[in-house]
Amino acid sequence: MRKLLLLRVGRRGGQVLLILAITLGLDYALTNTLFANLRQTVSKAEAENWSTYIDSPIYDHDLIANKNTERAWGRIVYSWKTDRYGFRTGACAGSDADKGKPAVFVIGDSFVEAMGSTFEKSFPGLIACDAAKQGKAAWNLGVASYSPAIYHLKLKAAADKLGLTPKSIYLFLDLSDIDDDANVYQVRADGTVGKTPVHYKPFVKGTPFDLGQFLLNNFTSIRFAYDLWLTSSFSYKESLGRDRARWTVDPDLMNKWGKRGLAIAAANLEKVVELCKQWDCQLTLIVYPWPDNVVAHDKNSIQVTYWRSWAEQFGVRFVDGFAPFFEDTAEKTLEKYYIAGDVHFTEAGNRLIFDTVKQAVGGNW
Repeated sequence: MRKLLLLRVGRRGGQVLLILAITLGLDYALTNTLFANLRQTVSKAEAENWSTYIDSPIYDHDLIANKNTERAWGRIVYSWKTDRYGFRTGACAGSDADKGKPAVFVIGDSFVEAMGSTFEKSFPGLIACDAAKQGKAAWNLGVASYSPAIYHLKLKAAADKLGLTPKSIYLFLDLSDIDDDANVYQVRADGTVGKTPVHYKPFVKGTPFDLGQFLLNNFTSIRFAYDLWLTSSFSYKESLGRDRARWTVDPDLMNKWGKRGLAIAAANLEKVVELCKQWDCQLTLIVYPWPDNVVAHDKNSIQVTYWRSWAEQFGVRFVDGFAPFFEDTAEKTLEKYYIAGDVHFTEAGNRLIFDTVKQAVGGNW
């Protein structure tokens, strides 16, 4: 009896596997024939993520210059463009024609580069358009994975490239910057910055093979299921549990590298303060939360209190970008202001940051 049951189960399992194989085979064929154009658009945008960065001998990596393409961030495909200096650009961004105007430098990491957003709907793009109305030119110096170890070097390089110095610098300090300065980057003897050996990976041409990405690109049913997951409320759980944000609420992480990272980042930001003194410009420091901080009700975060105190000490204008993210329930805030399953901002999140900073500076960039 037991053998007969096992045979039946085995036969049924074999039938299921056969049906699954036939289904996936048909799916693969249709995806690469009838839906080939859609597949190629998405695949090309995802591959472009690997061709938009270059190695830098001075500050680890930078954006490639003169690139006009589309990139993918999760299920979002968005336009992405750099100017001849390697700065992300778009409508209202500073250009060679604007070099006679007062310059505004906006710098930070992937939030300032604006992953998953067009330039025009990102907060750096909104700043650029508002500054342009005031006869000023704003330049976006943000690049994914930058940190305080890099900011002063990138600011100086940007001023040298443009042949001008800024009247204002807006530095958006990310929570991940503390981890980066503590654990990822190291300052070499010559003052240049690179990743520690354990974190170093050269930027290579082409896209490395990724099984998950292959399945998404070649099977419409899997792409459909993935999109359903991203649009469901469950996907927001993927935005949480990130140590690079949780160090503010986790004593173990704070003791392990948080305190050290804060001290290193503070010392690195003093170099930006010194640059600003040389240039006679105004430095504004802005902090903002990740989903983990919102869910943990981390409104009065160490990221706020520490940097507010630091800013007062060095005469830097400080903007608390945490506060507006705590005006509603955590669930509603995540759904409205953060990309599902990610930590970066939606269009509404970008707008909220822009409005918060604009109000704090009295609308004068």
